[in-house]
Amino acid sequence: MYRVCVPAEIAFMFTEINFYCMKRVLVFVLFISLTGISFGQTDTVRALFGFPVTDYMPAQTDTLTIVQVMLPDASPVNIEKNQLGVLRHRFKNGESYDTAMIGWGRCSIIKGDYRYFGIHLSPGQKASPGDMLYLKLSIPLPYSGYLFDLSRHYIHLQMVDDSYVYRREDVYGFTSAAEENKILDTLVADIRFTGKAMLTQMPDNNRNITEGLYKGQKLFEAMQRADRAGLIKFLRYINARPQKYAGHSWKISEIFATWMDSGSPRVAGD
Repeated sequence: MYRVCVPAEIAFMFTEINFYCMKRVLVFVLFISLTGISFGQTDTVRALFGFPVTDYMPAQTDTLTIVQVMLPDASPVNIEKNQLGVLRHRFKNGESYDTAMIGWGRCSIIKGDYRYFGIHLSPGQKASPGDMLYLKLSIPLPYSGYLFDLSRHYIHLQMVDDSYVYRREDVYGFTSAAEENKILDTLVADIRFTGKAMLTQMPDNNRNITEGLYKGQKLFEAMQRADRAGLIKFLRYINARPQKYAGHSWKISEIFATWMDSGSPRVAGD
């Protein structure tokens, strides 16, 4: 079984290195398996979209709880009344949470940007802020790529300085692979930069990669040789197994390095 969390040694290296304002320890997360994506007319797609619930969740009974989600600004995705959704725990590192379905319900109230669902909870389950509400929705979409699939699970990628290269809503407006490739190449550049800086600052932590695509290479050198093809393999892996990534923001250099060190698991065909 492949590892899916950041090894302590790698997490330590990334939190110790003196980049810009790099202060936080990131945990490694993924999440729920996809059902497929279906296309209707040329520029419309129907697929699962996940939204984190807020901390507003008044319990009505032992098995019925109201949850609230907010539609992002300028989102082309709309949630209509009576829309059916299922609630899943968002993975939390170090806790016993799994990502199985914990309840279901329909949108009962629409108030501005907020949608309210009455969730019928499975026996023994309890909703928590950040849990993911999944809905099958239609969206006008000129181009569907790797970042679109990430965005459906509310997965955000950050640079090493905590900045974001794109917003979730940005990818809904892509019209070609060329637009997405610009973002992918920026992410690759960040991975390379981070590998070079880490080799300079902590050469003794340059681990040997013992399996996978990068077997026989040193981690920091392998990061400096990262390319778009390797990044796409990694994104395809996340999109195939998003359960523990869903609903979180990740530094691309950290999770890509963890994937390399973990034997670079891939989907069939890669």
